[in-house]
Amino acid sequence: MSDAADAERDRTSGWTGGQYSLYRVLLAVGLAGAIATGLPAGASGLSLVGGAAALAGCGALAVGWRDRIVAVLLGVGVVARATTMETTWPGGRWLDGPGVGLATFGVLLLLHACVPPAPFGSLDARGRIDPRGGWQRPRWLGDLAWAFVVLVVARGAAVSLLGLSPEADLPSPGIGRASAGLELALALGGLARGLRPRLWLALGLWRVGWWAAFAATSPDPWPFLLLMLFAADPGWWPGRSAALADLRTTRRDETGRAPHAVLYYDGDCGFCHRSVRVVLSEETGTPEPLRLRFAPLQSEHFTRHVASRPDVDVDALPDSIVLRLEDGRLLTRSAAALEIAARLGGAWRVLARLLGALPSAWLDAAYDAIARVRKRIFAAPKDACPILPPDLRTRFDY
Repeated sequence: MSDAADAERDRTSGWTGGQYSLYRVLLAVGLAGAIATGLPAGASGLSLVGGAAALAGCGALAVGWRDRIVAVLLGVGVVARATTMETTWPGGRWLDGPGVGLATFGVLLLLHACVPPAPFGSLDARGRIDPRGGWQRPRWLGDLAWAFVVLVVARGAAVSLLGLSPEADLPSPGIGRASAGLELALALGGLARGLRPRLWLALGLWRVGWWAAFAATSPDPWPFLLLMLFAADPGWWPGRSAALADLRTTRRDETGRAPHAVLYYDGDCGFCHRSVRVVLSEETGTPEPLRLRFAPLQSEHFTRHVASRPDVDVDALPDSIVLRLEDGRLLTRSAAALEIAARLGGAWRVLARLLGALPSAWLDAAYDAIARVRKRIFAAPKDACPILPPDLRTRFDY
């Protein structure tokens, strides 16, 4: 790898536009819930108007429409509101209480305002020819977010040490202090990038487990978990094949190179075209040997490499997508979708692992339900190949 590539990798994170758009939706939903539940009963008309405007801002944030401007406006308002909220524990106004979670949302909104605009999946990126769009999230944003994680954990440790938090439901008075000390050690250790992936997982699991065990004495975990997600780097989980244990065992072509897997898609389906664009946008975490090539189901390439095979019943294959692996095996329906997601890495790989635990019959039924209506939802494309820049069109076979 060249020095320039190494420098670029050090500057950017493993976040892709689609993954960040998923996070943006979670942030908007969490904030909307906090705003909706925070409106007091019998609120004045002015309060209701302000709450409605804030919820409308959450909607703009979720779809990615002018979301950085919206985030600044919401963030300032949320932080201002958090500083005026009363605490339920006397003496701990600036350390704990209802305003702390809301202030965390304010920090997250201001962090979001620093993210480059128009990631894939946002309304502002609609109509862009290149699905990647040159979008990259700087790595320093993850470092800054982790610094806020340390501050939040340190605040919790101070609350515990000063005896400001209720411990009536804890097995012993010292267990809260021990937990706070452990969390602080994990957070401080995560300031070192090399240790952060494992400590991030340990801290997140510990916080979720603590909340599950002692929900009555624990604050809402949602703002902290969203902060942890922002501080994560999807590059920690690179893409892997769920179906192939070792690419070295696959057949080689006449040049001695291992073949690439090929995704055959319905060239007459707008939804399938958009699915191909998703893969091309999100493959930052896919190792080069696992990256896909593409060809329409209506192409000569499909006829030559799949339809003409004596072991393949073409009539039994779906008319949406067929994935031919490097070793020649064919995957269809949910099995193909899960394999593609696993190869993308990051949040997609995690999602593939979680969904893979469900019965395949359920997943295939959901896949078939979408496949039946896909052509009624999206208009038929004019060309069998999605509209893409020249460097991506070389990945297509006909």
